[in-house]
Amino acid sequence: MNCTPLHANHTDLNAKMTDFAGWDMPLSYSGALDEYQAVRTTVGLFDVSHMGRFMAEGEGIHFLQRITTNNVESLAPGQAQYSMVCNHDGGILDDILVYRLADNRFLVCANASNRQKLWEWFQRHDDRSLIANGVIRDQTTTMGQIAIQGPKSKDVLQQCAGNSFPALPPRGCVESEILGSHGIIARTGYTGEHGYELYLPASDLPQVWTALLEAGKAAGIKPCGLSARDLLRLEAGFLLYGNDISEDTTPLEAGVEWVVEYSKPDFIGKDALLKQKGAGPARRLIAFEMLQMAVPRHNYPIAFGEQEIGIVTSGNFFPHKQQGLGMGYVKTPFSKPGTEISVVIRYRSLPALVAKPPFHKKKL
Repeated sequence: MNCTPLHANHTDLNAKMTDFAGWDMPLSYSGALDEYQAVRTTVGLFDVSHMGRFMAEGEGIHFLQRITTNNVESLAPGQAQYSMVCNHDGGILDDILVYRLADNRFLVCANASNRQKLWEWFQRHDDRSLIANGVIRDQTTTMGQIAIQGPKSKDVLQQCAGNSFPALPPRGCVESEILGSHGIIARTGYTGEHGYELYLPASDLPQVWTALLEAGKAAGIKPCGLSARDLLRLEAGFLLYGNDISEDTTPLEAGVEWVVEYSKPDFIGKDALLKQKGAGPARRLIAFEMLQMAVPRHNYPIAFGEQEIGIVTSGNFFPHKQQGLGMGYVKTPFSKPGTEISVVIRYRSLPALVAKPPFHKKKL
C-alpha cells in the first residue's frame, strides 16, 4: 500500500487509518463531526498527498487544451480552473484542477484513484513525444500536498509566512515559499470554506505539517481525515469521482456543463457531448433534502410515486441542517428543484425534495 510523506505524522497523532485508492490514509483523528466543525468554524488541516500531480511546460499547453474540456488558454498566469478529462464518448475519466503558474507552466491535480488511468491516457494521446521529452511529468511522488481549510486558515498561514504570504483571489495560485520550502500556494479546496492548498517538495512536508499545527493551536486547528472531508464536500455540492461521476456519466448529466468549452476547435469527447447537448441528457444529477429524519446512502433507489426514477450517488446526515442530504441521478423530467420525490430506505419510501446545491455556502 502507498504511504504519503506524512504517514508517520498521522500514526503519531493516533489517526484511524484506512485504505483509500491504494493509499493508507487517515479516516479521522478526533472524529468526523469534531473535524467537520473545526473546518466550518475555525481551521482544519488535511493531508491530500494521495492526489495525482502532473506538471506540463512549453508545448504541454496544446496537449492540455486537447485533453481537457475547459479552455486552458483562457487562464492567466496565477489562475486555476476546474475541468474534466473525457473519453471519446464524453464519459468522465476524471475531474481535475488546472493551475497556470506561468505562460508555459501548468500543474494538473487529479484524483488519487485515477492517477494511473490518466497517465496511461496521456501516454496514449501524446503524439508529440511530450512525455518522453519531460514536457509532461508525473510528480505525484516528489511533490506533496496539504490543504488548510476554514475561516481562520489565512491567519494561520500568515503566522508561518509573515509578510511574504501572497494575497490570492479565489482560485488564485502562485509559486512562493512557506516555512522555507519553495512550492505552490493555491486558494482552492474541497470544503466550501476559505482555504488553501500547498504543493511542496515531499521531503519538506512533515516539517510544514508540524509547524502549521503548532501555529494554529490558538485558533483551534485540528488535523482532519477523509470522513470529515466527505461531509464537507457533499454539503458544499462538490462531486466525488466514483460516486457522483464516472466514465459512465458526462459533464452534461452531472450538471457541470460550464466546464465544457465548445468553442475550442477540438477536444477529446467534443463530438459526443455536442450530440448529447442537442438531444438533451436523459438523466441529470440532483441534490435533495430528506423531509423526515433519515440518512440516504449510496445506491439507494429514488422514486416518484410508484415509479423508480433514479439512484442515490452520495448521502449523509448533516449536523449543520440536522437532516439527511444527498445527490443522485434521476430521469430529467424529475430533476427540477422543488420536485417532491422519495428515497427508498430499507424498503420504506421516505419523502425528499429536489434542492439547489450547495447546501452550505460561505464567502470564499
